[in-house]
Amino acid sequence: MPLQISLSSFKNSAYNLANDFELLQDYNPCKGVKEYELNNQRQIFLSKTQAKRLLQEVNKSQNEHLKYIIPMLLLTGARKREGLDATWSDFDMLNNLWTIPITKNGKKRILPITPPLKDLLAQIKKQTKYLFASPKTKKPYVSIFQSWNTARIKANLPEVRIHDLRHTYASALVNAKCSLYEVQVLLGHSTAKMTQRYAHLSNESLMNAASCAGRLLK
Repeated sequence: MPLQISLSSFKNSAYNLANDFELLQDYNPCKGVKEYELNNQRQIFLSKTQAKRLLQEVNKSQNEHLKYIIPMLLLTGARKREGLDATWSDFDMLNNLWTIPITKNGKKRILPITPPLKDLLAQIKKQTKYLFASPKTKKPYVSIFQSWNTARIKANLPEVRIHDLRHTYASALVNAKCSLYEVQVLLGHSTAKMTQRYAHLSNESLMNAASCAGRLLK
């Protein structure tokens, strides 16, 4: 089977390698290059067991921030870039609101800060105005692929992408009986059609639903 690699992964890996050899300084030459999303309709979501296994490996990462980044994305359904670019001023702890100033559709989005998210934020050291600043540049990470890839492989989840954490969040909402409108708002989708792809159920939920028919025979 031919190896599929996204343009995003290739260009970021090339940049990171050049950066490791100190061939570049503070800018990413790939920034602004339009990307083609491979298999955009691909849907993978983690089971509780898989998520737990992934988080165990994330906690062992040499990247000091990965153990906060991945849980944060799982708890909020935020896009990777939204999480990496987050600043402390975006968080209103008094009213428990996270304002994402720039989203994929160009509009700001406001997410609730849930108790688990609040506990997670309290563990992050405030070293710069960014939640997750690269130790080298003191600016948001251009890429966390290397540390993420190590964690997912050790967790035996080599096919899982960071964007699948967003799928997992959406699936959890649907399985918790949240309406598609609520899911749409929390994910920041501009149309309900975009949210429809997340309206799938886990095998456990399907089994529970199908089992209802058995009650007719009792």
